[in-house]
Amino acid sequence: MPTFVRLLPLTLAVLAACKSGGDDTPDSGTTVVEDLCNSREEALSQPECELKPGEPLERLLALETEPRGGDQDWYRIVLPPGTNARTLLNVNGTYLASSTAVNLSITVLGTLPNGQEGALAKKEDKHGQGAPRPVDIVLPLRDGMGGQTLLVLVQDAPDVPSRPNFDARNKYRLSVRIDQNPDEQEPNDTPETATPLVLTQSGEMLMGATTGYLATDNDVDHYAFDLAAGQVAYVHIIAPNLESVPNWRLSYELWRPTRREGQVDIREKEDEGVVLPQVRGGELATARKIQAGHAGRWTLVVKGYRGINDRDTAQGDLTHAYEVEVRVMEEEDAQDRVAPGNDNAQHATVRSLESATPGGAGASVAITGRLGYVSDRDWYDVRLPAFSVPTLLRYRLVPLETGGRFPPLPATPSRVVHVFTLVNTGATLDDWRENCATNAAVCPRDFGENPDARGLVDRFCRRTDLPAPMCVHSSREEVVDNPRFTALSNFRGVIPVPAHSGALRYFFLVQDNGSWTDDKDYRLEVSWEPEDADELSRYVNGVEAPVSRTMASTTAFPAPPDTAEFSVTGQLSHGHGRLRSGTDRVNGFGVRGPVDYDAVPSDVDSYVFDLPSVPPPEDRTWLLQWEVAKLTDGGTPHGLALDLTFCDGDRLDSGTCTPVRTGNRGPLTLGYRSDALRAWHTPANAGTSSLQPLYRLEDRPNSTVVTLAPYACGCLERRFIRGGTLRVDVTASERLDYERVNYTLRTGHGDYPQSYPVDGGTTVSCPVVTDGGTTPDGDGGVIQNYAGGCNFTFQP
Repeated sequence: MPTFVRLLPLTLAVLAACKSGGDDTPDSGTTVVEDLCNSREEALSQPECELKPGEPLERLLALETEPRGGDQDWYRIVLPPGTNARTLLNVNGTYLASSTAVNLSITVLGTLPNGQEGALAKKEDKHGQGAPRPVDIVLPLRDGMGGQTLLVLVQDAPDVPSRPNFDARNKYRLSVRIDQNPDEQEPNDTPETATPLVLTQSGEMLMGATTGYLATDNDVDHYAFDLAAGQVAYVHIIAPNLESVPNWRLSYELWRPTRREGQVDIREKEDEGVVLPQVRGGELATARKIQAGHAGRWTLVVKGYRGINDRDTAQGDLTHAYEVEVRVMEEEDAQDRVAPGNDNAQHATVRSLESATPGGAGASVAITGRLGYVSDRDWYDVRLPAFSVPTLLRYRLVPLETGGRFPPLPATPSRVVHVFTLVNTGATLDDWRENCATNAAVCPRDFGENPDARGLVDRFCRRTDLPAPMCVHSSREEVVDNPRFTALSNFRGVIPVPAHSGALRYFFLVQDNGSWTDDKDYRLEVSWEPEDADELSRYVNGVEAPVSRTMASTTAFPAPPDTAEFSVTGQLSHGHGRLRSGTDRVNGFGVRGPVDYDAVPSDVDSYVFDLPSVPPPEDRTWLLQWEVAKLTDGGTPHGLALDLTFCDGDRLDSGTCTPVRTGNRGPLTLGYRSDALRAWHTPANAGTSSLQPLYRLEDRPNSTVVTLAPYACGCLERRFIRGGTLRVDVTASERLDYERVNYTLRTGHGDYPQSYPVDGGTTVSCPVVTDGGTTPDGDGGVIQNYAGGCNFTFQP
């Protein structure tokens, strides 16, 4: 702009014709516009165009006359003598107002490394409708730049190039700082200039530490240290919490030594990590075991996260330092100290119980192991001798406090223990895999309690890196931030072992599914135990058969008599049991975490009761009660769930009645609930105040007793009496402990209907049987029909 215009008296006011404010409309305002430093020439010659450290400038980005848009402000920076490769130039521009139409753009120009003139750095604030943000450039300089003059160009970065914005009301502030890089490790931006990290002896390990800064945009710092095969390296990077969020998101990469293949150098990444967004400071760590062939000089790269494919800019930050710590130690897991270790199934640590008998001397083993680095896997092979009757295999994994040479890694723990057997049924390996995945007789499975476990089971059946397909019998996963499970309290189980004619191998896998470890020991306890005598007595020709009983008649109500005539007993020895509450299935309960799996969820004791033959109408009251003994500490180890199978005598299939296992809403399964519910006979319009619990719970000194309440109107429907049988499958539910205790199931039948009490001291009869008319019998007579009465399988 001509000098005479620039020197017009300040009393001349330029009135604004445009609206002011902070939206996309350029701001003209009423401030007198003094438009300075409008060219390279002015920047190099005018004193008001020199930008000096400690002397910020405040200027308007607007032309003095219409149209106001398109202003460019030029400034010069004179670098001091002694400028070198550790010198940082920090140019900062910002609008002090909360809104402006200008998208501030700053470019620093000077001599490029190739000797040509060009842009050394450029940044823009595309804030759209939001508040303006500072434009902050941190530029590393070079040796020999002392005394040189750089230019700074300030302008708008319009969304539409032909319509540049301006702001004649609000000034921007422009400042410069020239500092030495606080990162004393620079230059270390490449693997070739990596800073050597000196490791010194500290007790039983080598340790080294340093501090660095990611001071400039896209700064990358390299550190190098030597590692030997078999060692474990703990690498820890932390940005301290300074009550502010750094300009960068801390990230790292850990690289193996460069190896030569032919004429090509190969570098392989071992690990990487990044701090979550908007974290003040942040912490990253890993622990890696140095495998054979990877010994040598390792490289740690510390940098700001730049998004997918490094498409973003990681801004520099002169105020936030990061710290690096490396600890190098020897392997402390006894199983892994000797090659090849036990990191895969082929080299599983063997523990033999083949000279023992169930429950006898030598029938248990305790193994101490350690997850000492990321991806550490511990395999164990427990071998049992041939045995002619079913037995049990009990296991538990206990975390110990020994070890811990470095803090737990800052990831979410996700430890697991899996229990397998090998499958080799079929003519080919493909047959083995198919039988494992699809044949329950070869590989037992039940996904009713955990449908999501199907993927786990199928994956191990079909994996090709295992010595044979592996059938998952039990799986436990760590539960974090859940007070129901602490110290891996769900890492235990009891597995049924079928009779087997040859040696049988059970494999145990202990690992973390993610990137966590704590270098602490654990103890895996495994014991081979006999099955209870009641269970063994149920086997006929090697197959467990239901116990047959006749359901006896009684005048007692609501509980059947506590005598042998009305009682059956047993023990439920294995399986984590069932959970009937949806909330418990989500959160876990008792011994069972939310995603735990047992191929056989519960021991099942089956009973078939012969129902009475009575004259029409055949409806009978059904009395039901069960009792579970307590443990020595007074606790109840589990409840019972009863799966019912009636026989519909009115629907015959080749002369045989039709099994009925479901009601109108789902499986016919009975189990204790304490809440008031609708019974099968409750009217649809009944209010909640009229509801009652369907079960009564009695806490006795040595047992817990559940009785079907009178309000439930337990009964046997006419069609089921005509069918003649009731099968009851008894399983454990809401299991709190794996200790075996006796249960007693009592049942009987009596006259129908009975009555139940309601508020006010009165009683109400269960639905009565009414006259249903007659139908011809085909022989000149009639058949008396009945209506109403028992409809126990209706579920409101």
